[in-house]
Amino acid sequence: MKLKLLGFFCCMFFALSTSAELTTANTIVKAIENFVVQETRNLPGDIIIKSGVPNSRLTHQPCEHLETFLPAGARMWGKFSVGVRCHGVNGWILYVPVEIAVITQTVHAAHTISTGKLLLEQDMIMKEIDLTRFSRDVLLDPRQAVGKMTATSLAAGQPIRQIQLRAPHVITRGQKVQLIVTGTGFSVSTEGSALTDAAAGELVQVRNSAGRVISGLAHQDGRVEIRQ
Repeated sequence: MKLKLLGFFCCMFFALSTSAELTTANTIVKAIENFVVQETRNLPGDIIIKSGVPNSRLTHQPCEHLETFLPAGARMWGKFSVGVRCHGVNGWILYVPVEIAVITQTVHAAHTISTGKLLLEQDMIMKEIDLTRFSRDVLLDPRQAVGKMTATSLAAGQPIRQIQLRAPHVITRGQKVQLIVTGTGFSVSTEGSALTDAAAGELVQVRNSAGRVISGLAHQDGRVEIRQ
């Protein structure tokens, strides 16, 4: 992870003793800078953080204990505000706007992909984006998508999200399947015809040899289990 500083930084919490020295904008900047470096160390790619300049009479008063914090309900992502609090007899609080960008390589569709396509490595390319401008479930590694099916169509160059993928079907509509009916102390096997598609672990509707429609659990090997 690389960090690029623009203006000054953001933080969730950082305390700094100033020994009652005069508080300046630079003092606040340093407190925020130190903490943001620590807080963003596990984020992928390059981190770019910029902020407004703290312009207040409060930044020119002595402060023995300076604290920066993330206001309740805010998160350190995209645009937000950071609170700066001075503890002491003449304590004060101010809020400073901050913006963070997370620049990293993510998985994109190499070409137009239709719904229900089983993804191969050649269906994907890597492109650099600012993660804060997209959903948090954008894929960072093509291995997360290989062997998965698309749940929606994808445009060429579109970032691929986890929600747009699903496990491949192990049973397809019209397929002849083996029905395994299990219960306490017994197991019965018969045949049926799948009425819906299903991935392993999903429920699938099946019409048995007697014409009855029942639901069972799809297994990886194509069997359908009905538990009594």
